[in-house]
Amino acid sequence: MDQLQIKDLEIFAYHGLFPSEKELGQKFVVSAILFYDMTKAATDLDLTASVHYGELCQQWTTWFQESTEDLIETVAYKLVERTFEAYPLVQEIKLELKKPWAPVHLPLDTCSVTIHRRKQRAFIALGSNMGDKQANLKQAIEKMRARGIHILKESSVLTTEPWGGVEQDSFANQVVEVETWLPAPVLLENLLAIESEMGRVREVHWGPRLIDLDLLFVEDQVLYTDDLILPHPYIAERLFVLESLQEIAPYFIHPTLKQPIRNLYDALKK
Repeated sequence: MDQLQIKDLEIFAYHGLFPSEKELGQKFVVSAILFYDMTKAATDLDLTASVHYGELCQQWTTWFQESTEDLIETVAYKLVERTFEAYPLVQEIKLELKKPWAPVHLPLDTCSVTIHRRKQRAFIALGSNMGDKQANLKQAIEKMRARGIHILKESSVLTTEPWGGVEQDSFANQVVEVETWLPAPVLLENLLAIESEMGRVREVHWGPRLIDLDLLFVEDQVLYTDDLILPHPYIAERLFVLESLQEIAPYFIHPTLKQPIRNLYDALKK
């Protein structure tokens, strides 16, 4: 992909763990590569399809100086976050933050951190069978947006019978396709935080729930940890999930089953 590179932007600011760093300040140096498609800007002279690097450097300087942080990791992360927010056309960012005046009493040129993030598409299943079910789904989607998770597509809301053998009220279910630069484990943390904010209490496995947010896919990633399994292990067994998925992404290929969603849906529906 095309790249815009900004190298060694010097900014004087007041970040650091030691009180003297916050009092006296020091020099920091920012370098970054921004990845985005430059075709439209190059061929049509369309400035809206480009990143104004002068304005970006000024924004970085402003953002850098408006607060103080203990760790340069925090500063670098926030610069990446705000750059993605300000420039939706940017698909990937690799940013290095140098601290040449670091308080290390040894021969040292500089120390630095590098944060590298790219946008990914993911699918999230939503379910609710308590209170105003459809309102709960809408609220969860708005909370995703508030956390910088961009909603690309929403399936229709389905009324479905409970899954898992626990006797309870019917569910309102849907699936959304999202775009996010958050890594899969961090995206899951955000979904669990939204559940908690909305008042979900986990008392009965597969029991009634105010809101349920399941991370189904993050592109073609395959993960197996104590906290997260990708793809979600029950996708091919849940007709309501496949029905919603095939509505918005019928040709998405399941990363481990190697079949498009529409085929999995047709096979389970029979």
